[in-house]
Amino acid sequence: MKLHHIHVENLLGARQIDLPITQPITLLAGMNGAGKSSIRDAISLALTAELCRVSKKGEAAALLSEGASAARVFVQTSDRDYEVVISKAGKITDGAAGIEPHPALPFVLDAARFARLTDTERRTMLFGLLGIETSHKAIAERMTRKGLDTKKTEAVLPVLRAGFAAGEKHAKDEASQARGAWKAVTGEAYGDKKADGWAPETREVAGDAVTLAENAEAKAGELTKHIAGLQQELGAAKAAQQHALQHAQRVERLLEQAGMIDRIKARLATAEENAAACRAQLARAGGEDPKAPASYLFRGLAGALNEAIYVIEEEGLRTRCEGLINRASAHLAEYRKLHGDPNAEPAGPARTEEIRRGLATAESGAANALRDLAAAEAAAAELVELEKSPLELPKTADIESRLADAQRRLADWQADARKYREAAGAAERRAKQISDATRHHQDVQQWSAIADALSPNGIQAEMIAEALDPLNRLLSEHAALAQWQPVRIGADMGITAGGRDYRLCSESEKWRADALLTVAIAVLSGLRFAVLDRMDVLDVTGREDALYWLSEIAEAGDIDTVIVLATLKSAPPAAALPAHIASHWIERGTLIQTNELAREAA
Repeated sequence: MKLHHIHVENLLGARQIDLPITQPITLLAGMNGAGKSSIRDAISLALTAELCRVSKKGEAAALLSEGASAARVFVQTSDRDYEVVISKAGKITDGAAGIEPHPALPFVLDAARFARLTDTERRTMLFGLLGIETSHKAIAERMTRKGLDTKKTEAVLPVLRAGFAAGEKHAKDEASQARGAWKAVTGEAYGDKKADGWAPETREVAGDAVTLAENAEAKAGELTKHIAGLQQELGAAKAAQQHALQHAQRVERLLEQAGMIDRIKARLATAEENAAACRAQLARAGGEDPKAPASYLFRGLAGALNEAIYVIEEEGLRTRCEGLINRASAHLAEYRKLHGDPNAEPAGPARTEEIRRGLATAESGAANALRDLAAAEAAAAELVELEKSPLELPKTADIESRLADAQRRLADWQADARKYREAAGAAERRAKQISDATRHHQDVQQWSAIADALSPNGIQAEMIAEALDPLNRLLSEHAALAQWQPVRIGADMGITAGGRDYRLCSESEKWRADALLTVAIAVLSGLRFAVLDRMDVLDVTGREDALYWLSEIAEAGDIDTVIVLATLKSAPPAAALPAHIASHWIERGTLIQTNELAREAA
């Protein structure tokens, strides 16, 4: 970007500046407060729309010179004309509005700007300056060129949104998981050398493993059937054993029940005697049995019969009625035996009730004895039948012993079958184990390679080197031309001058470093334009070195336009300046023409 003309009206300290650019290097000198920095701010406003000294557009009116009604900046370049007008009300009219300025412009307009960036911002700026692509696609292409696994590369790219460190960690985690998978397959701790070509030990058996396995399986099958038969036999024996036990218990109960017959009969006789006695007592007492409603009638008939016999005998009619009297006497005697004298007076109600309760008890006892006797006699009859076919208690110990032996032999044959089957399939499993181990080992290697590629010493280092190598090479060349200490940008984006950290340098050392960086950025960006303010921090020799350096790079065609601003006591005469440098004096915001300076000097 070659500048041809600069015109500034009423912007800050620059009240009336009309400057044709006639040489590649233009030195603007003046006393403090003359308006030099205002010219730099005016150029920046025109080319980048930066307001410089205010942060908001609403404050733009503050940039007008005191008493001015408007400010105007016009910059003519080889590319186009730039014009900005600020009204007294602060309205900004920008002829280049909508045009995106070159991203390197802020750094060639403000020499110290690059040094103020953070390490990350410097890296980003340099990548953009040199056109180094940092997109995921570009990183993927770099990883592909390194021969890294395509699928794994695609898997890690989304993680890179969080930065290279996140991608590196993800790859390391995947490598760690692959190591764990390798250990699970092999049963050994992972090692790079061990895993390379790893194979398990081979296992051999005497004879054909398949035949041996089939024989063992056949034996196991036979024993399985035999064991099923023994289990059925044992189940039947235990069932018979249970039945015999129940039979013995039944016989024992029947023996006990049948042995009670005589005792029950005695109890029955006693109960019947007691009942008969109670009936006799009740008859003698004249009590009527409420359960026998005809007892009263029988008593009356007995009394009448007794009286009739007495009358017959008194009347001498016995001979004529002998048979009738004998039958009546027999019945009457039976009645007296059972019920007492029919002509006796009945006993009292209390005694009668007592005799009745005793009769009820006796009759109940007799009924119970009859029931028990029937049950005992039935038990005796059942016992006779059971004793005709006695049951023996079967034994299960022998069956259980044979079953346990068969089960032990089955377990042995099954173990042999497994062993021979494992031996028969060992080759196939061994091949699969080797394949799995190899695959996991390759995963470890590939993920580790991706982690290395995403580490600070991998792709990042390559990209940084691509950004830094041309910049450092140009910085070294220009430092040699200016006879200054070399300036260098390290991989960590730190700036050094003569090997010292930029932050520890003096003001003059920092100015030299900033100047070298600014010119290098101007050359690499293709702008070929720079503004260097405050050259007065250098001593006389330092200024001469700076001007001669700028003259040489202009002579070489590396730079088109450089504006140098310096606080000096007077403008250096043209004869004292190197070639390609024009000198101008600024006083109270106004450019003093060269011929006027010449007249004043005369």
